[in-house]
Amino acid sequence: MQAAAVGLDGCSGGWLVAALALGPGPWPNPEIFGLDRLESLEGALAARGLRGVRQLIDMPIGLPLTGVRRVDRLAQAALGPARASVFLAPTRPVLDALSFREAQRLAQASMGQGLSLQAWNIVPKIRTLDRFLRRAQPAAPRFEEAHPELAFLRLNGTQPPLPPKKTAEGAAARQRLLEGLGLSVGSALDAALTVEGRRVGRDDRLDALVLAYLATRPEGALERLGEGDEDPLGLPMTLLAPRIP
Repeated sequence: MQAAAVGLDGCSGGWLVAALALGPGPWPNPEIFGLDRLESLEGALAARGLRGVRQLIDMPIGLPLTGVRRVDRLAQAALGPARASVFLAPTRPVLDALSFREAQRLAQASMGQGLSLQAWNIVPKIRTLDRFLRRAQPAAPRFEEAHPELAFLRLNGTQPPLPPKKTAEGAAARQRLLEGLGLSVGSALDAALTVEGRRVGRDDRLDALVLAYLATRPEGALERLGEGDEDPLGLPMTLLAPRIP
C-alpha cells in the first residue's frame, strides 16, 4: 500500500474524497471518488492501493456542551471578509434535534443564540462523523478538521483575493492556485462523478483537493487554530491551516 494524503468534504448524498499518493518525484494525478459512508473509506483507499496517513475533513469534530467553539471564532477572524463561510458548530445537545425548530430551541439554550440554516443542513453529517469518532475512542481520531476557504486564502498569500468559489472565475482561480503548487487537478475536476446519483460540483471537488494538498504539508508549515482545546469527550476542537510565513 502506498501512503496517501487525504481530503474529505461532505456533499449531497455522502462524502467526497481526494487522495494524493505520497512518494519521491512529482505528484501523480489525485484520485477523487465518492463514498456513501465514512466506514467505507479505508476499504475504498485500499482498493486503489492507498493507505491514508493523514486525513483532513471539512466538518466540525469536537463539540462543546455549551457556548461557541473558540476555533470557530479564530477561523472567522482569520478569514476576514470571507468569515461567513465558517458556520458556528452546534453544541452537542443540538445533535439530538429532529427538526430545525427544535435545533433552534436547543441552540438558544446551549449557545445563547440561534443556529443558522446552513449549519442545520450539515447537522446530519456532523452527527455521523461524531458517532464514527466516538466509536474509535480511546484510539486517536482518524480525522483532523480543516477549512478549505481558509486553506485557499492562506495559500493564495498576498495575491489578489480569490473570487467566490461557486463562480466560474472562483473555480478557475482555485484550480490555477493548486496547479501552481504542483498538483495536476484537471482530470479530477472534469471527470464525471456522482455520489448516490447526485452530481458532485466543482466547488466540492476543489475543497477536497485543497485539503488533500494541505495533508501533505510538514508540521512546520501548519498552524493548529485552537490548539489545546478539547470537548468533554476528549475530541479536539482545533483546525489545521497553512501557517502564515
